[in-house]
Amino acid sequence: MSAAAMNQLPPSYPGAFPAPGSGEFNRLSGYSDGLDGLDLLPEYTPGRNSSSFRAVAARQPTPKEFYYEVKKKGKAFAVLTIIAEGSYSKHMPTFLEGTPIKGRVRLSLDKPDAIQSVIVSVQGQVITGANQGEQLTFVDIQRTVWSQSDGEPQNTSSDSGDSSPLPPTTPTNTTGNGNAPPSPKFTGKLQGDYTWQFSIDLPKQVVVPFGNRNEPQIFRLPATFNERHTRASVCYTVTLRLNRGKLRTDHRIPAQIGFIPIGRPAPFSPLRKLAYQEGTPLLGPAIDPEGWHASEPEQIQISVFGNRTVQIRCILYLAKPLTYTRGSLIPFCLRLDGHDEQALDLLSSPKAIVLRLRRRIKAHWNPEKTFESMAWRDAIDHSQLAVWWPSRETPEMRGVRYVNGELHLKVDANPTSAMAHFRIEYSAVLFPFDSPGIVLDKTEQIIEQPVEVVTAYAPGPRPRMSAPPGYEDTAVVPQIDTAMAFAQHHGFV
Repeated sequence: MSAAAMNQLPPSYPGAFPAPGSGEFNRLSGYSDGLDGLDLLPEYTPGRNSSSFRAVAARQPTPKEFYYEVKKKGKAFAVLTIIAEGSYSKHMPTFLEGTPIKGRVRLSLDKPDAIQSVIVSVQGQVITGANQGEQLTFVDIQRTVWSQSDGEPQNTSSDSGDSSPLPPTTPTNTTGNGNAPPSPKFTGKLQGDYTWQFSIDLPKQVVVPFGNRNEPQIFRLPATFNERHTRASVCYTVTLRLNRGKLRTDHRIPAQIGFIPIGRPAPFSPLRKLAYQEGTPLLGPAIDPEGWHASEPEQIQISVFGNRTVQIRCILYLAKPLTYTRGSLIPFCLRLDGHDEQALDLLSSPKAIVLRLRRRIKAHWNPEKTFESMAWRDAIDHSQLAVWWPSRETPEMRGVRYVNGELHLKVDANPTSAMAHFRIEYSAVLFPFDSPGIVLDKTEQIIEQPVEVVTAYAPGPRPRMSAPPGYEDTAVVPQIDTAMAFAQHHGFV
């Protein structure tokens, strides 16, 4: 891929959200049932002639192998190989919701070894501390790739081989359906080279006891999450275990993997779809009321140049549904009502409006408390500012101003998540206006509207950037390598 193509990404801003610790990265709604028809994520090039998101043709999958081994006297005698899609597995093997975790186990034993079983497991955990009570295991799947009860395994000379025991060649006894009986139990020691392939499916949802009564609740699997300055993390681990029985040392090979849930918004309103299809500006809430969600009206009191006090009514509109794909955008419309034309002009200036996306990470470590009284420890950060520009719509009466806006979501924003006591939540927050000559009676936020961030596009046309030329200049286009760009085109990261 050319450098130009690599730069064609959605706009972002410095300090929007810290990237996950791995460098590669739900409320319960908003998820598809699988990967069928997975839409491409956008690329974006700022500028007058390319002010919309565009999809990029899919490429063929490119498997990438990750190796984890145990050595004896400098030689690897056990190797766990995990095979993942290379385009979105830069630093660790990463898997999408609905795709199996695949790999193989390779043993190279120069001397007889009393291994009784070879087990591969996948575990998902929410970790909020070092104590056992601060770790929740929500997924724990084990696959025995070989055990002595399976019979004597075959030696193999290549990674593509299969060491599964051969069936008996002379079925002197048969089962009721005419099949040969299972291989006799193997009681010897392993020596030589062995290879076993494995494939493990993760469930789409799990049932986890939660709350002071430990009542079972259903949760979707959350995305991998690990950030340096956040105490809570979500980890997935594949582990190879070689069991040798009592009084003998077992060997374990753990490997961290990434997991990406597939979530998408519901379809857009017909008029919003039409605007994206034809490349025209979105119609505002006065024309397309079904396409917008209105906040509760908020009355603010302001001092204008220190000589008069004015009441202004604010309503923040967000494009519906209130679920947005990371790497795309959130459209806004702000309505201001009042009797002071000068105050309205000052507040409706694009530079005066301060709106950011708030990310709140919640985690608690006292399962005895109720959900409402939990001692949440919140980590909060905010995105870059939304971009605003004057609306083309003519107000229906005097004393009304409309301003259009949008906020560009980072391609690596963590999706909205919920797993028992762990939450990643988002909200659009309108802060006090920043305009010379204006002083508000409040210094805290004016309006806060919860939203969800997901990983894939809604059915239908892609969102388009609507900011007119000159209003999108603050966008900073991030650099990204070819592999990650490919993953983003597919809506994977």
